[in-house]
Amino acid sequence: MINPQAPDFEITPVHPQRRHFGYALADKNTPPVVTILTPFYNTGEVFHQTARSILQQSLQQFEWLIINDGSDDPQSLRILENYRQSDPRIRVIDHPQNCGLSAARNTGFAAARCEYVALLDSDDLLEPTAVEKWWWFLQTHPHFGFAASYHVAFEGKEYLWTGGFHDGAQNAERNRVSMMCMIRKSVHQKVGGFNESIRGGLEDWEFWMRCAAQGIWGATVPEFLAWYRLREDHGDRWQNLQEERIVEFRNHFKQKYPHLYSGQFPNPPLRNFELDLTLPSLEIPINNRLTKPKRRVLLILPWLVMGGAERFALNLMDQLEQHEWQIAVLATAPANHIWQFDFEKRSEDVFILPNFIPVSDYLRFIGYLIYSRQFDALMIQGSHEGYRLLPVLRGLYPQIPVVDYLHFVTPEWMQGGFPRLSLLYKEYLDLTITSSEQLRQWMIENGDLPDRLKVCYIGVDPFLWKPDKTARHQIRTQLGIDQDETVILFAARLEQQKQPLFTLKVVERLVNDGKPFRLLIAGDGSLRSEVEQRIKDAHLNERVILLGSVPTEQMPSIMAAADIFFLPSQNEGIAQAIYEAMACGLVVVGAKVGGQAELVADECGFLIEAGDEQMQLEEYQRTLGKLIDNSSLRQLLGERARQRIQDQFTLDEMGNCMAGVMERVLNKEKDLTKEPTSITKELLEQTRLIVEFLQARQEGLRLYQVVQEVSDQFSDLYQRYEGINRVLNDLMSPKPPSYWFYLWVRQLFLPVFQKVEGSGLGNLLGGIRDFIRKIIRIG
Repeated sequence: MINPQAPDFEITPVHPQRRHFGYALADKNTPPVVTILTPFYNTGEVFHQTARSILQQSLQQFEWLIINDGSDDPQSLRILENYRQSDPRIRVIDHPQNCGLSAARNTGFAAARCEYVALLDSDDLLEPTAVEKWWWFLQTHPHFGFAASYHVAFEGKEYLWTGGFHDGAQNAERNRVSMMCMIRKSVHQKVGGFNESIRGGLEDWEFWMRCAAQGIWGATVPEFLAWYRLREDHGDRWQNLQEERIVEFRNHFKQKYPHLYSGQFPNPPLRNFELDLTLPSLEIPINNRLTKPKRRVLLILPWLVMGGAERFALNLMDQLEQHEWQIAVLATAPANHIWQFDFEKRSEDVFILPNFIPVSDYLRFIGYLIYSRQFDALMIQGSHEGYRLLPVLRGLYPQIPVVDYLHFVTPEWMQGGFPRLSLLYKEYLDLTITSSEQLRQWMIENGDLPDRLKVCYIGVDPFLWKPDKTARHQIRTQLGIDQDETVILFAARLEQQKQPLFTLKVVERLVNDGKPFRLLIAGDGSLRSEVEQRIKDAHLNERVILLGSVPTEQMPSIMAAADIFFLPSQNEGIAQAIYEAMACGLVVVGAKVGGQAELVADECGFLIEAGDEQMQLEEYQRTLGKLIDNSSLRQLLGERARQRIQDQFTLDEMGNCMAGVMERVLNKEKDLTKEPTSITKELLEQTRLIVEFLQARQEGLRLYQVVQEVSDQFSDLYQRYEGINRVLNDLMSPKPPSYWFYLWVRQLFLPVFQKVEGSGLGNLLGGIRDFIRKIIRIG
């Protein structure tokens, strides 16, 4: 768990500030499915950290082999003795003398009882889900020989490393993979293990190159799962890490494996499925049955990105934890999961499925999690894959209650968006929760039953989101805004639904009216470049400040710096940002869509009816203009807005509501100890059809993205071509004799002019030049 946008290298996987899930085997006699292998040589106290990072792994079905490679330091030997008898899963194997890392690893592989072997040196650390994700990656990608991940370098030097097996042939130029990875034991045997004659480092690079020479390669799970303890100068201990030795190794490889340097480096495909026929398996390959100190819910989301629905999910995790629930999170869609860190702060049990398993194994993995974690309930929010998999999940696990949470109707997509999917799959859902009464009524009007629908408003924390004079002064000072200037805030994704371009049209009108104000835009999205261009074209640079993507923890300060919150959305449930703005004492001006009128009452803000764009522009212009002119009105409405939040729409209210819903579904008569339903031919056929649909959908979305990227590149090239073409056309167009006479005179006198420029003669020649240009109308 590290935030790539603002990494904190002190909060390691064993730091006491981490919120641990408390993984432990329900039956300690469960046989291992993975071997964790650690060479040990005079490691010292730091080994306790490595041990903790292993013992807290989410995949508890392991054996841990510690190879004592001839340690002679008394303290280190005492530390090692503590682990010999501490856990039946730990075995210590002693070398009579120090033989080096390669020999220690080879000893471990020979003694390993499992096909999958995870390597971790005695001073490094693993994230809690590292071994589990590597294991599942290799289990579901049989054409790969090993798997690694991104890693965090810490202590001596601090940086984030995203290189790895995915870099392919770049690994032939320089080793890009650390020895924190998982290797198939059969691969280790096939290539002859590690070269024990290499004692000074890079024995791992030599191993990878031998594997590549035999066509065996690995992949990288794109998450920071490993922590590499790095000295200030690693080369002072490992002589082969000096640059000249790296060059020697590379030259040796070029001579021994020339085909790897001539375009034949192995490149196995990451996506390896047949669109026309997929034969998915529902068999769960391992148990990993864990103890369960609390009730547990599995939250199924599409992605972990910046948005109102995701912020609600984070708040929900906090609230359910206060009600004694443990939460695991699944993300089902490919994306740039920039909020992964925020979710992992709340739960270690976070799995982004596209990062480590194919779509064909989603059901198998979810089934494994259900058995391993013993969930009491599943909750779906906005996951297309989650809804599509429901029929098979309920067929296999009828004892597990399933609820979903709906935010708003999207009329232009699937005849309603996720509410429509909820209706399609309602027979597999125990209860549907809506963010507003308006949405609940829409569900009833479209065929759902009132008694299986419940409204739980999103809510907000009024102690976090509040007026703050200090933050207001600081932010305004940073942005160069006068303390008494009226500030309008637009905080949302820059997507069509939120209408950022329409917002700028309103701003233009207010500027033309001579209204004194500034607009802050906090957010990012696909319309970012268009927004920037519109600001430039409309000469709004002095009025509009584009903040980009703002971290969640900074948004309360941004809110505090504003006076008016403006969000003219095309559609909403009730926007999360409006809850937050009202809690901060801002006047809300927004669209009367979805259930927004249930929150923004007449006495604390203004909602404009949807309709003709010109009418809306005029109404927003009039309303915002009135508020800009009247600071007393702004203050009164802002105070009322905050009071309304405190009275009815706090996070605690939401938490109590959601906890009540969970109690309600748990009280249904279901046997949670019942084993899963047997797998039938009909269930397998249903699974095949669902998986093939999801694979085709995912591939279609990927290809659409590729087309968009190519289109953007073509547009950029075309614009460049147009510019070059204009210059060429200008050069090739017919010119009068005077034009060529001027160029001849210019070329004749240019050397002289350059030498005398700035002198009296230079000024005289410059005057003659300008006179000639004026006569013949050049320049």
